[in-house]
Amino acid sequence: MFTGATRNSLVVLPLAPALPDALAIAAAVVVTQTLVGVVGMVIYVRVLPPRLLPLR
Repeated sequence: MFTGATRNSLVVLPLAPALPDALAIAAAVVVTQTLVGVVGMVIYVRVLPPRLLPLR
């Protein structure tokens, strides 16, 4: 469920501070995308009842 709804921004996050000042907006976008993904995961955990998620 999480894999389909979130992106791999955590992989790029450590690279964001290393970008030059001219690309500072890209670092802000990566951080924002990461925060949105984390908030989305928290919402999924709270909203989706356990009966919808099959246990393997």
